[in-house]
Amino acid sequence: MARTGWVTPIRLCQVLLGIAIFALIIYTLAVYKFDSVTKFMLFLGIWTGFIAPSYLGLAPVHFPRLAHYLVIPVVEISTFIMLLVGLILKGVDLPPASECKFAACEATQAVVVITAVECVLFLATSVQSIIDARQLHDKTVAKEQIVQTAAAREGAPETTQATETV
Repeated sequence: MARTGWVTPIRLCQVLLGIAIFALIIYTLAVYKFDSVTKFMLFLGIWTGFIAPSYLGLAPVHFPRLAHYLVIPVVEISTFIMLLVGLILKGVDLPPASECKFAACEATQAVVVITAVECVLFLATSVQSIIDARQLHDKTVAKEQIVQTAAAREGAPETTQATETV
């Protein structure tokens, strides 16, 4: 896939923010709240800190067969949707700022803010991956049309030669 210069720094930011989400959620789980939303956010911290950016950054370069032009946008968009769901669920669960007087509650607020930033970053890279996939698809279709046209041109003289010799 075509890479633009701004995607690599965004990937590094995604990794750092994912690790920050992971660390803050671990702290929240240990001290404050152990509910299903926090467990989902723990999964998101692992997914966005270690798994998704590693695949999205390394697969197109080192493992091109694993980086099908449709898989990259699907991973990007699904990660964006999961982050958006986690952001909404954690934001709804968040107490008001006036009632948040201890460190674990403030860590939960930080998780919501960091998740919002991470969600925007994945939205930007999702749009770019869709554009890249569309361009790659158009190039593939154009190459197939050129091959079919060339095959038709080569096939046409052979049929006329065969009819002339008969």
